[in-house]
Amino acid sequence: MTWAAALALASALMLASCAPEVDFIAVSYDIADALIEGSNGRIEPDSPIVYTPFAPVGSLGQSTMLGRILAEQTASRFVQRGYSVVEVRLREGVAVKPGGPFVLSDDAREVARRVLAKAALVGSYAATRRYVLLNVRLIDVSDGIVLASHDTEIPIGSGELPLIYGQASSYTYGW
Repeated sequence: MTWAAALALASALMLASCAPEVDFIAVSYDIADALIEGSNGRIEPDSPIVYTPFAPVGSLGQSTMLGRILAEQTASRFVQRGYSVVEVRLREGVAVKPGGPFVLSDDAREVARRVLAKAALVGSYAATRRYVLLNVRLIDVSDGIVLASHDTEIPIGSGELPLIYGQASSYTYGW
């Protein structure tokens, strides 16, 4: 093996180890399944669930590709499991109040009332160099009680950075 071929192989192996292949669909489906099981029947399939994009901790008014895709795939799994799901595309549909849990904003609460939603699917995440910490909750829209909660850690590599940070110009690969 030539020196150039060995260097190319070593580079390819390093790149492969830096970019885990994340199956976001499987992660999202696992989240939905865990929430359904964790709710212990407190949400019926015929009671609509509203959802909004999952947001980065500290920037709950922002939406990212990662937050949107995880929320959409999780909601998709609820539908596959027989639940009624209503999408709430409001930027500030979900907020965190100081000292309190996730609550629906007045606008999202109005949408939830119109569709007679029983629960809201909300989530937040924090990204590190190697993984995303994700918390997802199913909350009762009438009183804010958390019906089920699920936490997970998603390994990431440079291939997943655009989902988290957007276009390549807005982040560096120099981690």
